[in-house]
Amino acid sequence: LVFFFLGLCLASVVAQDNDLERFFENEDLESLIDEALQLQITAKVLPPDQQPVWNSQSKKVTIPGRSVAVRLVGENIRIDVVFTPYQEEGGNLLLVAQGQVWFSEAPDAKTTYLTTIQSIPVSWGEKVLFFPLGFSNELSKASTFNIQLEVEIYPYRDLLRAPATN
Repeated sequence: LVFFFLGLCLASVVAQDNDLERFFENEDLESLIDEALQLQITAKVLPPDQQPVWNSQSKKVTIPGRSVAVRLVGENIRIDVVFTPYQEEGGNLLLVAQGQVWFSEAPDAKTTYLTTIQSIPVSWGEKVLFFPLGFSNELSKASTFNIQLEVEIYPYRDLLRAPATN
């Protein structure tokens, strides 16, 4: 599996097909901005006790209940993760993470499919770590790598008010 992680060559983060533009027709823009959330997603491939060998960052704006998808594609692996944030009446957040993984040991080998779903209560700005392939118990072996997705959720309105940094 080690070579699957090194073969990661493409990462794209896309919003669900129904994006926010559809809501502009039916919603007041100010109320939509008040409701909007920004997901900051960082994808990493981590060898044990070293710096990431691959790193990608993305920021996506969505509204509660609307998904943001992440796709990682390598030579013998494809990982799709869909993050859906929900905001409860009291302001609490719930992040639902759905993962699908397709991989094979070699190009002509049988493909294995794994799926997972997790519901995670989170706070604003709290960093959530998601391991679509699980977390290796064999961290002492030099050939072990982990794929890690970090997700943070912020109110979009607060980010609009924040001073720009260079």
